[in-house]
Amino acid sequence: MIETRKPIETTRSTSPEETRERILTATREVIGRKGKRGATTREIAEVAGVNEATLFRHFGTKEALLVACAQHFCGYMQLADVAAQLTGNLSEDLFTLGSLMLARFVSLQDMIRWSLVEQEYEKDIFAETAWRPQLAIVAVMTVFMQRRIDGGELEGDAQKLAMVFLGLIFMHALGSKKFPDSPLHRGDSESALRFYVDVFLNGVQKR
Repeated sequence: MIETRKPIETTRSTSPEETRERILTATREVIGRKGKRGATTREIAEVAGVNEATLFRHFGTKEALLVACAQHFCGYMQLADVAAQLTGNLSEDLFTLGSLMLARFVSLQDMIRWSLVEQEYEKDIFAETAWRPQLAIVAVMTVFMQRRIDGGELEGDAQKLAMVFLGLIFMHALGSKKFPDSPLHRGDSESALRFYVDVFLNGVQKR
């Protein structure tokens, strides 16, 4: 008789929060390799070093786990914390936010690429919630832009401005492998970010 090998729970004592963190980290790893559709709760549990029952005890369903993983790693809470404290020079503040989001987008390139090819599947994953990682990030930047509009530093629609600015950063992160020899990607990311901030604030039309 062939025995089915079950994941062995880690012997060290861990708190529920630590176990949850390990499961989320394992989820992010497996999604990066196989996408959301290809990621199974069984493999995630094995990578996390827990039994599948433990995974379900913490998250309930695969869909809930995937949503929790997106919330945990997309960086919107860190972005919100930083954005709320920025009240100085607009150009430097945008550079700070751009640097933060560029680093986040680069670290999540594998997950982002999977999300682009699994858009139909993601509709099912997020069917029970109005929350979306991209909308959460845009919302944070919209609040920042609106505050600067109210202060007289910017003009226009805050959400549109947020999407334009984030679009520049998103393009740079995902374009690094598609356009490695472009002038924007050959140099250091700081130079590119400062260029994007300058274009965003001042445009390119000669005055």
